[in-house]
Amino acid sequence: MARARRLLPYLILLAALVIFGLYLAANADRYRALLDLSVAGIFYLILLSLLFWVVNGLINTLFYRGLNTPVTLHEGLGLAAVNTLANQLPFAGGLVAKGIYLKQRYRLTYARYLSATAALYVCFVAANGALGLFVLGYMQWRGATVPAILWAGFALMTAVLATLWLPPRPGWIPTRWRQRSAQLVEGWGILGRNGQLVRQLTGLQIVMTALFAARFWLAFHMLSQPVSYADCLLFAAATVLSRLVSLAPGGLGVREGIV
Repeated sequence: MARARRLLPYLILLAALVIFGLYLAANADRYRALLDLSVAGIFYLILLSLLFWVVNGLINTLFYRGLNTPVTLHEGLGLAAVNTLANQLPFAGGLVAKGIYLKQRYRLTYARYLSATAALYVCFVAANGALGLFVLGYMQWRGATVPAILWAGFALMTAVLATLWLPPRPGWIPTRWRQRSAQLVEGWGILGRNGQLVRQLTGLQIVMTALFAARFWLAFHMLSQPVSYADCLLFAAATVLSRLVSLAPGGLGVREGIV
């Protein structure tokens, strides 16, 4: 009986896969008409994914070196891969995994790590907001009608960059929490005190968003959807918000609502 209970989840999974396979077989003609797959398209998707991973690894390397941890490029790439896999969990698995690694290897405190990561997220939101405003301006120049809510949303995203120079004041915090709060303030202020690092990370984030948009464009065209690259760039610029408002594992959320 106990063995049957252990096997039950695997049997359910097998049954689900069989049902899904039968469904695909029954609707094969529809999918062939919808999908526009090619060897070249798949190759470009893989290439874009690899480039995305490399840029993400560079961001990790520069950022954690800014926290005075001698992270190598090899480690930065590894953390990028771990982050991608762990974020498929229904919580911020990548954030947790990187925090544990940096704590164990470089003794980076969780308070400093989390506050600096929050500041990095603010930097990314602002970069994507500026990119979104640029795309909206291009669309309006081409004669498209742009809803005011999009202008307001991307302008607000850009404006959050100012918070990097407005660190919290920990004076009201009880004495026993002063040391930890000092680490939080110090971690938050790292980017605000290092303009060169902000420019480097912002540039890499824009490159990463452009690569993400190219992946969107290829995927849409493989589904026979003639979406422009400008539209995909707008979707990708909004994707950064799905890290904060995630409705499902894998970062699904805000971008799907915009699409």
